[in-house]
Amino acid sequence: MNVCVYVLYRLVNYTSNFDEILCVFENLINRVLIYDSLLRRNETEPFLKKLITGDEKWITYDKNVRKRSWSKTGQASRTVAKPGLTRNKVMLCVWWDWKGIIHYELLPPGRTIDSQLYCEQLMRLKQKVERKRPELINRRGVVFHHDNARPHTSLVTQRKLREFV
Repeated sequence: MNVCVYVLYRLVNYTSNFDEILCVFENLINRVLIYDSLLRRNETEPFLKKLITGDEKWITYDKNVRKRSWSKTGQASRTVAKPGLTRNKVMLCVWWDWKGIIHYELLPPGRTIDSQLYCEQLMRLKQKVERKRPELINRRGVVFHHDNARPHTSLVTQRKLREFV
């Protein structure tokens, strides 16, 4: 609980709103209690080793190509315009468990996740899990952890997840 005392101390110095302090402190204590209960549950019914977590992240990159201009002796070289100010980005989709990364995909530039693509990714993930973590498939005990974005919570995706486990 030393962390709780430290957070409370920092909040008192940061704000004078006592209700805000109590709310943050209460949330912190609730999180600690939840973590504790999950760790105790894992001791009696191991579920953390069944957990597969998935997430997406936009990756930005610069695609600068140097252009050379050749000129004759005594002539000034041509000026080259600056590359665009907008950066390129691709979406990285990755799934991992306690042992490490199971599967990842880089989507084409500008492509985003929808329910159909997410279901296709889940089928490719299933093939990777069968190959890399057969003990999860044999136990029929895969637990998925992903955020509540629309492609992850659609009915089509939920049906596909039921097929997975």
